[in-house]
Amino acid sequence: AATVSPHAMSNGAPATDGEVRKVDKAQGKITLRHGPIANLGMPGMTMVFRVSDAKMLDVVQPGDKVRFAADNLNGALTVTAMEVLK
Repeated sequence: AATVSPHAMSNGAPATDGEVRKVDKAQGKITLRHGPIANLGMPGMTMVFRVSDAKMLDVVQPGDKVRFAADNLNGALTVTAMEVLK
């Protein structure tokens, strides 16, 4: 699997599986259809996240299956680590 960050999921946030629906490089955002995100108390849904590192958006495209970690950073739901599942 291609790993975006050498510290993927090492930030303590549990990994969640998802599917990329849209990539918005201009805004630094990604739309993911995902399962429950335990650390955020969020059920499975499709929603837009910011990304902590814009380079994450260079390696994904709509339809990709990913495993990611998300956290609430300054009030914005943010993907902090992501890897593409092959």
